[in-house]
Parts: sequence; C-alpha cells; structure tokens
Amino acid sequence: MQWKRIDKPDFGYAVHVPQDWDERPPNLKNSPWETARFVEPADRRHSVIVFRSPLRRGLDAAAVAEGARTSLEGHGFTDLRVTEAEVAGRPGARLECAKHDAGRVWAVREYFLVHGDAHFCLGCGSAAPEEDDALFTAMAERFEVFDLS
Repeated sequence: MQWKRIDKPDFGYAVHVPQDWDERPPNLKNSPWETARFVEPADRRHSVIVFRSPLRRGLDAAAVAEGARTSLEGHGFTDLRVTEAEVAGRPGARLECAKHDAGRVWAVREYFLVHGDAHFCLGCGSAAPEEDDALFTAMAERFEVFDLS
C-alpha cells in the first residue's frame, strides 16, 4: 500500500491515507468538530472522517467512546462495542457498530485518543467491513498527534 501523510497542524494531527484517496471539505452539519474527511474516488464503499474536540476534564478515551456510543445508538446503529485499542502508538479506545438496511450494512469503527486538552476520533466507515479491517487498523496505527504551538 502506498500512503500519503496529510498534516493538519491547526488541529494538532497528521493522518495517513492511501495514496489514491482524496480529501473532501469537512461537513460541519455532521459535527462542528469534524476537521477532515477522506474518500477513495473510485470506491465509495469506505471513507474516513477525523474529529478533534475539546476534552472535558477527567475523561479518558474509553469515556469519550462511550459518549459517542450513546449518540450512534440514537442514530440507529446497533452491535455497539467499546474496547481498548492502540491509537497513534498510545492507549486509546475503539468503538465498533453497524447500521443495517435492506440487506446492506454500514459498519463504523471509531478510534479515540486523548492528547492534551483535546480528544481525537478517527472515524472509519465501510460497506465492506471485512475487506477494510486491515486498512483501518493501519490508519489508526499511523495516526499522529502533536502539541499545538
């Protein structure tokens, strides 16, 4: 796989996406904390969104993931599961869930990481989750956070 690194210095992170993926503008109607979204133009069965939001004091990645779990349940997602995960080489959390409709599935895997006064979410969505498992795992491993100057 050929990767390209996308730096987002204003938000304190860098994300690595496949070379042939394109960046799209954030959809602030989806969330005011959305900072970037990426898609493969030739295959819209998967996409990635990155969120960065202020951290409420005392929350860890698992607590942030549990908050997202409640929101996703309200939007019709099922099979929700939060587990520990390594994100950007640090302890984090992973939330997995899916929405089923007319024999189709949209599976979501979100990786959460707390850094400084913010939390980050690498939100991966797929209509072919088994095929994208290794891709999303690699993206979470390559995700980078850094201090804002």
